[in-house]
Amino acid sequence: MTFNDYLKIYIENDFPLFIQKYLYTDTMKMLRYRSQFCGCDYTRLYNPSFLYTRFNHSIIVALINYHFTHDKKSTIASLLHDRKTPCFAHVIDYVLGDYEKQESSEEFKKDNLFQDKELLRMLKADGIEIEDLEDLSRYPILENKLPKLCADRLDGVLHTCAIWLQTHSLKDIKEVYEGLKALENKGELELGFTDEKLALKFVQMVLVYAKELQSNKDKFVMQYLCDVIKTLIDRGIITFEDLYTKQESEILVKISTLPSWEKFQNATCVISSDTKPRDSYSVSIDVKKRNVIPLVDINGNPLRINEVSEEAKRIYEEIENYHDKKYGFVRGLKLD
Repeated sequence: MTFNDYLKIYIENDFPLFIQKYLYTDTMKMLRYRSQFCGCDYTRLYNPSFLYTRFNHSIIVALINYHFTHDKKSTIASLLHDRKTPCFAHVIDYVLGDYEKQESSEEFKKDNLFQDKELLRMLKADGIEIEDLEDLSRYPILENKLPKLCADRLDGVLHTCAIWLQTHSLKDIKEVYEGLKALENKGELELGFTDEKLALKFVQMVLVYAKELQSNKDKFVMQYLCDVIKTLIDRGIITFEDLYTKQESEILVKISTLPSWEKFQNATCVISSDTKPRDSYSVSIDVKKRNVIPLVDINGNPLRINEVSEEAKRIYEEIENYHDKKYGFVRGLKLD
């Protein structure tokens, strides 16, 4: 599978040509060097189909938004929604001590688009003010509060299953995507499904997504990267600012000098245990729970899928009650 294979699912005859010029700005170019999977690409613990970047994700989210809104302003806002993402993305939230919300890394950084004069000219020509890009809650198809389904959250679930973990085929992704529509619920728009069967298929993907992000394997990868980045900063090898201005590959060159890096790269198993290991670096943290409960159109009445499906209700109870063991570790890996 390649990115073009995944992209084909979202491309229509009415592709928003107005976003093309933005793809070559300095702001968007930097996202080509930010991995979507928060560093999980750099260890054999995971095996994603290809390097899916924040640039790729931003294009997909913009296409999803345009498909359901055909609105120029919200589509451009979708394309630029991750512009402040640093190297390793949510790993840097860990560095900042933000495990529960995982929002601090983007809030910490001043908006770099003010230095991107070319981008500012494009926005002005398209009649878009900076304020139009700051409060994304004004674009509910792009961004909304849990448990609602939006474009950003939708791609998070779908690319997890198709690209990162490969639990579902592109055919599955396409079927789910084509079963979506914009629904109005209590006066607000959000993405939902045309029938219960497709909604339930998506809920099964949510189960994969939610459990993996609560697993010791994912926590181990992100906490290890967090700790080695803090080590490099403490030793003056990199600066915190480098995480926003350099490519991940440049940071990886520095990380590769640490003795534990080769062990991390070649690790194939994270062991979960209720007992803390004595001879290995281990993680034991509580992190943000990721979940989404989509609407389904029942005879013109939008309802949460867990209100109409006992199977969906069971799955959400499983997600809510899921806890990995207390500690996760790679045998013999010790922090530098």
